[in-house]
Amino acid sequence: MDISKIYGGNIDIFKKVLDFRAERHNIISSNIANIDTPNYKSVDISFEEQLRSAADSDSGKGLKKTHDNHLTGDLKNIEKVSPEIIIDNSPSGIDGNNVNIDKEVTNMAENTIMYNAVAQLILKKFEGLKYAIDQGGSK
Repeated sequence: MDISKIYGGNIDIFKKVLDFRAERHNIISSNIANIDTPNYKSVDISFEEQLRSAADSDSGKGLKKTHDNHLTGDLKNIEKVSPEIIIDNSPSGIDGNNVNIDKEVTNMAENTIMYNAVAQLILKKFEGLKYAIDQGGSK
């Protein structure tokens, strides 16, 4: 059984966001690991706007959006959403490296919080399903 049919497209959206957050974690880790590498340019990814665009393209389907920042409930093309790689070409130090440890640690903390928040949303969805199954036969 396809679990996304039980919850609509939400599980697919959450899965995609977790995938992007995991990828961003790896990129930030790579930036930190290369802090002493000459001529290394820090890298990041952006995917929030791509998700929003995918939601807007499907706005005629699924749930009605009541606020511009809401995602629709039905994203048919969620698998086609891919992150944008951003290379930071800002001025660098003497060795050509532009990794800023404070910025990277802040990005890592924010990304971890966002990952955990989405993971908690998924957990709550499955707890709701488990409750419905467990209590479904009870009167």
